[in-house]
Amino acid sequence: MNNTGHTPPTGQYRSTSASRWFWVAVAATALLGLVLRIPTLTRSLWLDESYSVWFASQSLPRLWFEVPGYEGHPPLYYTLLKGWMSVFGATEVGLRSLSVTASVMTIVLVAVAGRILKAGSTGDRVALLAAFFLAFNSGSINYAQQARPYALQTLIASIAVLGAIMIVRMMITDRDPAGGGLRPLWPGIALLAVGAGLTLWFHNTGVFVAFGLWSGLALSLMFFIGGPVRDKLLAIVLPGLGALLIWSPYIPTYIRQLTGFSDTPFWIVFTWDDLLSAWLLIAGNIQSLCLIGCFGLLGVVLLWRRMRPLAVLLATILFLPWASMFLVSYFIKPIFLARLFEWMTPLVLGLAAFGILSGLAQPLARMAVVAAIVAFGASATYGYYRTPTEDWRGIIGLIAEQSRPGDLIIGDGSEISLPFAYYGGGGRALPDQLFVPGSFPVLDQGRHGLSATPKVVEKDRHVVRSALADHKRVWLVERRSDLFDPDGIVAAEIGLSHTPRQTLRQGEITVTLYE
Repeated sequence: MNNTGHTPPTGQYRSTSASRWFWVAVAATALLGLVLRIPTLTRSLWLDESYSVWFASQSLPRLWFEVPGYEGHPPLYYTLLKGWMSVFGATEVGLRSLSVTASVMTIVLVAVAGRILKAGSTGDRVALLAAFFLAFNSGSINYAQQARPYALQTLIASIAVLGAIMIVRMMITDRDPAGGGLRPLWPGIALLAVGAGLTLWFHNTGVFVAFGLWSGLALSLMFFIGGPVRDKLLAIVLPGLGALLIWSPYIPTYIRQLTGFSDTPFWIVFTWDDLLSAWLLIAGNIQSLCLIGCFGLLGVVLLWRRMRPLAVLLATILFLPWASMFLVSYFIKPIFLARLFEWMTPLVLGLAAFGILSGLAQPLARMAVVAAIVAFGASATYGYYRTPTEDWRGIIGLIAEQSRPGDLIIGDGSEISLPFAYYGGGGRALPDQLFVPGSFPVLDQGRHGLSATPKVVEKDRHVVRSALADHKRVWLVERRSDLFDPDGIVAAEIGLSHTPRQTLRQGEITVTLYE
């Protein structure tokens, strides 16, 4: 009995109870994801994260009007990180907590996607299972623990994908075939416009994401859904105009960056392993890839049978950006980096969850597959926890402990100045420092190499020679000297007057003490 003296109908009670348990499951999955994204937050920043700190520490005018001239990423992430640092601090945990927050929000978004799409109890189960997989996903955990834009890009791109799905579902199920106007489509149009527009602001390869979204939307609406052509065209064009409006202030800068990128030598070399790198990132390891790939494909096939326009949309979103970047990487310039496809992870896991729940009739079979995917994902995550990363904090601390008065630190490459700028303060007693050809950024138009981090050339030799005259012991710090000092100019000049005594290697970092 309730307090009015009436017994609620059984169906209403079950609905209320089911809804309560649904939100408990969402909260538990988000909490699980948060717990799994905490263990390595205190690790030393790796080099790219020290770039993030440096950019976020610049003034807003410089960040928006000068930095894009030599930094390939848009300034929005660094601006958000700047504001985040002002509240949560510039410690490793404070810096990375922005990505952790975005990653956990993505888990919640995936978990409630079925409710947003009004897909019923089946949609709730698929969404919750996909969110559960995402909580364990090693790639998601990795980028959630980095002060880089990829976790935020995944959240924003997932909003855009959700908006595109909403548009297609509404065009299929909730509109009068004779023409019911665009009013039911506005929530999806808004999500797609805002999500895609911001995706373009988070990474310059966001154009590939947008290409996949609108190609999929156009194919789905124009060739697989009936109804007035005018309404379908508006459903494609309006979110596109919204996204362009959001992105428009950055378009001139993007064009300049694209031109600069085409003229910049890059160290990435295309290999055929790149074909699988994005999918291995999404799955975690080859075992997970086999399962997730098989059931993801099954999900697309089953969706093709039940809701063909939606299958076309999702398959296009997954395939076209990946294929386009592969072709650019092979024929124009290598850019195929696995981390650029972290944004696809929620969608792939959603299709795999749909394939498992809709393709396997036996509960025990479903449980076995889910357990295997979770086990493989947990194994990949455990491997990530145990894999050492660049320990600039430890290396700089070691130099501070073992250095003597009068020592000199020489960084072979401009970017080495960035971790020293972050870890060299706080009262740490470090020797004099020289970064060749200069501290980041080096904006010398006469030099060749990556923008703001050019190669060491012969004219830098005399700078090193002059510094050596006043120092008996030298700590040479190198990272990717094959890229920044391929001729070994700095080491050769030091070797003319000093003898190497000990060497420390940690990943791509090498520290050599000369006397």
